[in-house]
Order: sequence, then C-alpha cells, then structure tokens
Amino acid sequence: MTGVLGGVLLLAPPALAEGPSPAAALFTQRCRSCHTLGEGDKVGPELLGVMERREEAWLTRFLASPGAMIDSGDATAVSLLQKFNGVRMPDMQLSDEQRQQLFAYFRECTKKGGCKPSAAERMASDATPEEIDRGRRLFEGGEPLARGGAACIGCHDVRGLGVAGGGTLARDLTFSFARLGDRGMSPVLEKLEQGVMQGLYAQAPLTEQEQYELKAFLAHVSRDGTPPRADRDFFYLGVVGLLAALGFIGIVRGGHADAPPAAGKPRGDT
Repeated sequence: MTGVLGGVLLLAPPALAEGPSPAAALFTQRCRSCHTLGEGDKVGPELLGVMERREEAWLTRFLASPGAMIDSGDATAVSLLQKFNGVRMPDMQLSDEQRQQLFAYFRECTKKGGCKPSAAERMASDATPEEIDRGRRLFEGGEPLARGGAACIGCHDVRGLGVAGGGTLARDLTFSFARLGDRGMSPVLEKLEQGVMQGLYAQAPLTEQEQYELKAFLAHVSRDGTPPRADRDFFYLGVVGLLAALGFIGIVRGGHADAPPAAGKPRGDT
C-alpha cells in the first residue's frame, strides 16, 4: 500500500502542472478582459463573492442577455450600468454546462479568497507599469534572461529604443502585438520557433514571467499607431559616428601636443 501511495504522490505534481482547469480557462477566455476574482473592479465588477451577492436565477438571466435586463428596467442591472460608466456587457451565449462551470469556479475562488491567473493566462492589459518596464529591460538586454537567451534587441527594433534603436536583422516589432493580439502573441513567445529564433532559444526558452512581461511591453508600444520614423536609425547613427570620429581626432591631436620634444630640440619659445 505504501508503494502505491508513493507512486500516486509522485504522479500528482505533473498532473497538477498540466494547465488550468476547464472552468479557469473559460473564465480567462470569456470574462478576464473585464472582470477579476479577487483583484478588484475592472471594466466590470469584481466577481469574488458574486454567488453570495446575487441569486443564481438572476445571474443566469443576466448572463443570457444583460442588455434585455437593462432595457426592462431591472434595478440591479441599471445600477451596474450606471456604476461602470454606461458600459454594457454583451450577451455571453454560454451553454448550460459552461454557465454551471463558471458558477462553480466563482464559488471555489470565493472560498479560497481569490483566483489570480498565472503569467500564461494573464492578459497584457493586466500588466503593471513595473512589469511593462521590466519587459523593456529584457527586450533591450538591460536585464539578462533567466536561462541565458539572447536579448531581442540584437535582431529586432521597436519604437523608442535608445538613440540608435534596435537591430535590423529581423522584423520591427512595434506593431507586432496589434497584429497578433493576446492569443496570437502568447504562443509565439512560448515557442520562439520562427526563423533563427528556434536555434537561439532551443536550449534557453523564456520563463512564463518573461513571456508575459515581453508581451506587456510589446502591447504598450503598439498603442501608438503612428508609424516609426524610417530614417531615425541612419540619422542617429550618423550623428554618433561623427561624434566618435571627432573624439578620436581630439585624442590623437591631444596626444601629439603632449608628446616630448625630439632629441636635440629644446622645449619652449625659439
């Protein structure tokens, strides 16, 4: 019996690490962009304890058609509309099974005091300023990647990186998040299998937290839709090159000025 129990315990951690439950995944896909479970109000109300605040029958009707309940004058629905700046929740079109999964998940998270998503589940819009800033440092190489991978700046550029910008060996990533969105960006950062990235990161994949912070940074830079200046890098590289050349000339001339006089030639006025 002891051997059997030991085997079960050894197998348990991998099973738990397989990923979020179907209910947690459903919440992330359908609710997370507007609601949290233990992190406060967002676009819509905090849902921790919602099964205690509202009757299940009311929640069932509201999830089916929030707009119809608002238009009917339901006092609670109208009050929520006013509290959250007139933002109307869309009809969710959930099956009975999905709705019951969510209700069970709400109750489970309420008992635990909250359910915060892992880095792999979080939306870029949830990122804190500190996470966005760390994503920039990881991109630029100011902070090394945990597993020793190369910094993105070696091959890629985004708007506003330093004086000379990033690399030009691969695609500019300023609008990569705008093109791919959360769902498209997450698997790209997880696998890093496009082009030369596959070889560079095969033995040094990004951690979940690094994936999230880079995604948050790329989401942040993509919010400004103004095209980056195409001539920026060439202009600044020219300026930097000129300054470097002038500095070198100054050093050489200074060196000649300080050189000792040749033998037989006295120093000073003639």
